Amino acid sequence: MVWWPFGSKKGDESENTKETVGKREDGAQMANYSRGQKILLEDTSPRFNAEASQSERAVSKEEANFERALSTISREDFSLAKLTMIPCFRDAGLIGFSCMFVTGAVTFLYHKNPSKSANWSVGGLLLGSVVGWEQCRLRRKKSFQVAQMARNTVAAKEKPMMNSVPHDERVKHQWDGHTSEDQSKRPWYKIW
Repeated sequence: MVWWPFGSKKGDESENTKETVGKREDGAQMANYSRGQKILLEDTSPRFNAEASQSERAVSKEEANFERALSTISREDFSLAKLTMIPCFRDAGLIGFSCMFVTGAVTFLYHKNPSKSANWSVGGLLLGSVVGWEQCRLRRKKSFQVAQMARNTVAAKEKPMMNSVPHDERVKHQWDGHTSEDQSKRPWYKIW
């Protein structure tokens, strides 16, 4: 090894390079190699599959990721216990149901048609759920940003106990006359 400063002889280095020259990465000897011949790039096997284009590889990788993600989904993921654990699901559901009842009631009172009010109430449920979901997510995002800013502020502050605070002598002299002896001479009932 060239970079190792201890113990290696130059003869050992030349033997190592002779052994590796003319061999492919998989360990097999190249067919068109003769000893002492320089190896050109066209003599070596390609590292990447030249037949598959970049976009085909990206699509195959995306399909593999999609299949792997799809395989992790199970029926238990959609149970009521799991759905209520999702942040903002409860808020979105409550806002959606309240919009459903308000929209259905208003349309029923105005049109007196139960099928029309049922259609409008389902639309109110969907619209209210989406609005509630987005509103909750924005609130959560903003709270996380505020928490991160607070963490950064605390980390940037200097430790007050580590730095010595210089004392101003003028302040000490201003308080020389204000001792507990002056207060003990006055009776307790006189404030002035």
